[in-house]
Amino acid sequence: MAKTRRPLKPEEIQAFKEEILKKKEEFWNQIKQDLMERVGKEYQDLINTVKDEEELAQIDLNEETVLGVLETRKKELEAMSQALWRIDHGEFGKCLQCGQWICLERLQVRPWAVFCLECKEEMERLEKV
Repeated sequence: MAKTRRPLKPEEIQAFKEEILKKKEEFWNQIKQDLMERVGKEYQDLINTVKDEEELAQIDLNEETVLGVLETRKKELEAMSQALWRIDHGEFGKCLQCGQWICLERLQVRPWAVFCLECKEEMERLEKV
């Protein structure tokens, strides 16, 4: 399948904006739900009734897991906010590394992508070295 690299049409940009806003709301709802499930009243009761080091270690592990998940989602939310900023400032769809258009197929999968696939793969390759 050929990769389509071209400036986006206004209606495509609007569709991406709507998709990003929708995904951003979904992420916020997931975060709220996770916090309620993992840090709700039952969790607070558990903290208040810790009896030994093993229970404390379990609580610490749970906190690290929650914070790890939240950090990942926070990065995604920041990327979405940056994509919305680029849309508002006419910079959406261009690779921040090489300046070329990000292929349409990549944006359809990840509308908040900031690098074209080639630059992203090169960056990941260099990180492994």
